[in-house]
Amino acid sequence: MFRALDRGDIRFMWIQVTNPMVTMPKLSRYRDAAKKEGRFIVVSDVYPTPTTDIADVILPSAMWIEREGLFGNSERRTQHFNQLVDPPGDAMSDTWQLIEVARRMGFKDLFPWDEKNHIEEIWKEYGLFHNNPKHAMAPYEALKASPGLQWPYVNGKETKRRFISKSDPACDQTKEYDFYGKPDHRAWIIFRPYEAPPEIPDNEYPFWLNTGRVIEHWHSGSMTRRIPILHQAVPSAYVEINPDDAKDMGIKNHDFVQLTSRRGTIKIKANINGRAIPPRGQVFVPFFDESLLINELTLDAYCPIPKQPDYKKCAVKVEKV
Repeated sequence: MFRALDRGDIRFMWIQVTNPMVTMPKLSRYRDAAKKEGRFIVVSDVYPTPTTDIADVILPSAMWIEREGLFGNSERRTQHFNQLVDPPGDAMSDTWQLIEVARRMGFKDLFPWDEKNHIEEIWKEYGLFHNNPKHAMAPYEALKASPGLQWPYVNGKETKRRFISKSDPACDQTKEYDFYGKPDHRAWIIFRPYEAPPEIPDNEYPFWLNTGRVIEHWHSGSMTRRIPILHQAVPSAYVEINPDDAKDMGIKNHDFVQLTSRRGTIKIKANINGRAIPPRGQVFVPFFDESLLINELTLDAYCPIPKQPDYKKCAVKVEKV
């Protein structure tokens, strides 16, 4: 989608619930794309971020405690949460923003709900598309009365373990296991041929850069960096360097170093023998810090099968400043 924005195939983009101007790989490319002539960017958010910085229009969103909603996780558990306080000013939930815009575009008949009941009605409609033993969702009333329920939810009961006949009513009960999502009812393990990374270290860029998270900050840190105790614990990003590599380069703990890839460069403090010790030839930088945009260095090549960008690793050089 962002490549299409860069090419001009997409000229309007509405961004909600994410902060791509911190998290996108090869970030400079897509930040420049959003600023190109003829592009129009709308961003819904609760705080100023580098993504709201490039927006033509900013819509104030409601925080999770300021709206009702549901969320699910990889455990197949759906949880309902109530609105606890009113949002400030004209802020509203992302969902209600979409409904209001859709109505103004002439689609009012498709969104007949009012603001008080739209979450319940959307959930009921969503459930119609999963009304079978393989995917049935718990009803709204049951979710409100529970701390969370796992789908499939059949005959008033959660399915704790899927594909096991004694616990999954969607299974063929004559079999102990039934992987009913496949035409042969067997588990599929797909082996793919090895493909080398699109970029590997060389003489000019001899280190692997790995990016990731720290426990104190969620994704781009737009909320967690505003919580004093979390911000004090990890106030800024850093680069972890193997102590032997650091010694070879004359780098000490808290020295400033320059990381450079084929796409960009940043100046950042070194962390030696800190939380983790990367293997020789590797460095690690968390990506939560909007003042140290490590994704300006990362690579936007992607796997053609899942379309997942290969931006957790790339080749860099490390230089003491």
